[in-house]
Amino acid sequence: MKANAFLVVSLGCLMAAGAAAQNAGPKPYENVKVIPKSTPRAETTELMKHFTRALGVRCSYCHVGEEGAPLSTYDFGSDAKKEKRTARYMLKMVHGINARYFADEGTPSVTDMRRNEVTCYTCHRGSTEPLTDRPKD
Repeated sequence: MKANAFLVVSLGCLMAAGAAAQNAGPKPYENVKVIPKSTPRAETTELMKHFTRALGVRCSYCHVGEEGAPLSTYDFGSDAKKEKRTARYMLKMVHGINARYFADEGTPSVTDMRRNEVTCYTCHRGSTEPLTDRPKD
């Protein structure tokens, strides 16, 4: 349970206050494998926005859908794209790094990231490929 809770923290999500609040809104996304299924849609959406900024991409990079088409036409549950499967692997890696090295750093949120935490942006810095050289100080 602690690992699941920390996963949410490392991804920058806040868990719902209670089951009643979760049931009041839209149903959760389909085929969610890394983010806890109980995470409210609004928090999952904010997390996805974080990913797009960190990698400099749009929804269609990982999800099946035509760029420019309404999001309602996308098949977000599909695992057809390799990029989506890679993203899941990378999220597990990020969680592992944060759990091992930064477990006592506190509880960041999407808008209040702690200094000592690995995120997608740590390596990607707005690019789909991780950047291998260190930024100049």
